[in-house]
Amino acid sequence: MRRVKEKFQEIQLQLIRDILRIDSGRLGIPVYVCRAGKDCNIPTPKTMGKGPTPEQSEASALMELVERFSHVNFPRAGGYRRSAFSDMNGAVLPAENFFRLPVQKGVPGKEEMEVFSALPFSWVPAYSLTHGRDFMIPYEWFADIQGTNGLSAGNTLEETVLQGLCEVVERHVSARINTLRRPVPTIDLDTVQDPVADELLEKFFGRGIELLCMDFSMDTGIPTIGGIAFDPSTFPNSEVVFCAGTATHPEKALIRVLTEIQQMAVDDFRQDYYAGGILPKFSHWRESHYLFDKREPVPIQSLPDVSSKDMLEEIKNCTKALNRIGFEPLVIDITHPLLGIPAVFVVIPGTEQYENTTCGLDTLYYLGRRLKFLGDRKGAMEKFQSSINRNPAVRRHCCMEIADCLMSMKRWAEAMELYKEVMGCRPDREMQYRVFRALTVCVDKIKESGKSPEPSVPGSF
Repeated sequence: MRRVKEKFQEIQLQLIRDILRIDSGRLGIPVYVCRAGKDCNIPTPKTMGKGPTPEQSEASALMELVERFSHVNFPRAGGYRRSAFSDMNGAVLPAENFFRLPVQKGVPGKEEMEVFSALPFSWVPAYSLTHGRDFMIPYEWFADIQGTNGLSAGNTLEETVLQGLCEVVERHVSARINTLRRPVPTIDLDTVQDPVADELLEKFFGRGIELLCMDFSMDTGIPTIGGIAFDPSTFPNSEVVFCAGTATHPEKALIRVLTEIQQMAVDDFRQDYYAGGILPKFSHWRESHYLFDKREPVPIQSLPDVSSKDMLEEIKNCTKALNRIGFEPLVIDITHPLLGIPAVFVVIPGTEQYENTTCGLDTLYYLGRRLKFLGDRKGAMEKFQSSINRNPAVRRHCCMEIADCLMSMKRWAEAMELYKEVMGCRPDREMQYRVFRALTVCVDKIKESGKSPEPSVPGSF
């Protein structure tokens, strides 16, 4: 942590405004927030950190800022080839890997393939942990599909890759658990032997927090633990927190999920704070009944274990486990040259994402997103509408994108109508904030024009 702060001073960029501890101390599990400085161009103004100790939690918040800063400033000049897929040759990742979304399984339509092949991307080398060699991949395509999932920064490249791998696996099994809605084994927490994990459990139970942990590992061969927690003393005026944690060792996965619960709840499980994560936001713990396995709880030692004293061996163990279920992990080195702090973006084509899985986000949707980014708003809106026609479940996301396009085209009244439709589709809190901000702009622009809004005709772009 000291080395990173010294590096920030050395490059004379104000990337950090400050780092604050935000928990009240009730549970004694530290949570830190790192607020971005004036020279830090990340999309969000702050990053959060968790860990069993103050030092680990503060470092976590700081390194999350490093990974986001490295990501938003990548690819960099001279480090990529700007080209369409149709013009690429050589060691390019096989095309089916571009389309391994849950709703398509790598088989795009002819028209979709033609559109994709003509779009320009920044092609960068991605190291295949399976084949031990680089392949060229379209960076923006995967960055749009995965978002921040798979980003990592750390002390060494091995540590960083391992963390990125575990995060992608964590998101993958969380999406599958949420989609399949099947019972999973409950973990007997009395079998926990790790002193750090045991101390964290005591901090929850000592404050009367109800906690249930489950085996989310599924077929991955890598341990993931799901956790549900709530505070009976304040419920129902507080939240039920539901999240997951993945690591190479079962008890390290438990430590991760416990600190993640605290990061989401910050001591008091407040309703004005907890926005939910990649798993559902339950209004009552009974809504999680589909997870409960009627069989006896299992010892934590029964979960898969790919740990080793050597992090490189752990990476190899994770890769073998993922290869067995048909996944090929790819690593893109996004280390920022000014910082020199290892940062990576781990991509695993075919792994599931919460929104892709639950909302049916398909290739048409992501083609629309790319066209929108490139400024072809009409073409983008056509793709979003085609995605809706194919699968109505995607309507909320596609209407949001179409409304954004209309607003960019200064068609304020039409955009406003679609934003209202999005609000009727029960968006999550983040999307609600986006809609409220956009509606405010639309209303102000309509008032400035002196025109009354006219209802739009569906499908007329």
